[in-house]
Amino acid sequence: SDVVYQVVELALQLLECSQDQARKNAALFFAAAFVFRAVLDAFDAHDGLQKLLGLLNDAASVRSGVNSGALGLPSSGSLRNDRSPAEVLTSSEKQIAYHTCVALRQYFRAHLIMLVDSIRPNKNTRSGARNLPSVRAAYKPLDISNEAMDAIFLQLQKDGKLGRAFVRTPWPAVDKFLGSNGHITMLELCQV
Repeated sequence: SDVVYQVVELALQLLECSQDQARKNAALFFAAAFVFRAVLDAFDAHDGLQKLLGLLNDAASVRSGVNSGALGLPSSGSLRNDRSPAEVLTSSEKQIAYHTCVALRQYFRAHLIMLVDSIRPNKNTRSGARNLPSVRAAYKPLDISNEAMDAIFLQLQKDGKLGRAFVRTPWPAVDKFLGSNGHITMLELCQV
């Protein structure tokens, strides 16, 4: 677990690096690695969501030439702020923003799977410890494919008890995203 923690910490440092290729590779790493709960836990422990949103906020601020402050954080300065308002993202910056958005999608998919698993009723009472995270489960990949997401949404729609439990259960990852005005950053990014 120490190695995972250090790797995630290094990848987060690369997200804030001034080199475009390093930021792109860090975003690609997270997009692929969020299938592992151990990576997700280490990412959350390092406040990684704020760093991903900060990178997207930098890209969204290109249109106005200044940081919109949607996150309440200063711009990391990784993108040029000397642009005219009519300027658009460079090809490299578009790739970084795209891969960061993919990583963000994978992040929420993984959290959705874990949330639904935590509220899903146990069919076998002898496996009462099913909802407790285990070390083994942290290194077992989650299925966060499109098909798996479709199956989860279908299950939430068909299973009334599970659907009601899902609606009542807090979702900390989304709460943090909304609290950081991530939705505004995403809308601003769409304008760019």
